[in-house]
Amino acid sequence: MLLRLSLSVTYFAGLCLICTLISGCENTADSLQMKDLTQEETLFIQRMVILERTKAVALVDKETGFALLDSLAIAWGDSALERTQELAANSPLRSAAVGKLLGQILKAERDSLVNAPRPDRIPLPVSDPLPSTHPEQSQKS
Repeated sequence: MLLRLSLSVTYFAGLCLICTLISGCENTADSLQMKDLTQEETLFIQRMVILERTKAVALVDKETGFALLDSLAIAWGDSALERTQELAANSPLRSAAVGKLLGQILKAERDSLVNAPRPDRIPLPVSDPLPSTHPEQSQKS
């Protein structure tokens, strides 16, 4: 069940990112920050980041990682997938913007996820990624 939950939530996040690519809401998504999210969207982002951090630990230390994943499954309950999906934004454009923000956050965390996954980093707060620099923005300045 745990693996099914992990894969299902990851699959759902992937769908959010695909929606971002097809929706064409680049300007809206680029300006979205953690402070702009609803409580539900914030919880969605936090759960996804915690899950990715925990999966990274499981790749390095299977025993600890699986114990942490089991703890998440117990804490979030059997309906974690459905509840997490309910937390996602209802509007396709908003969902795409939240998905893009999640992708940016995970990209910003890539070094710690790949090179230094540690259990003590799992509960750390999720912060906004550094603003991206677009060539068209630097020309306006």
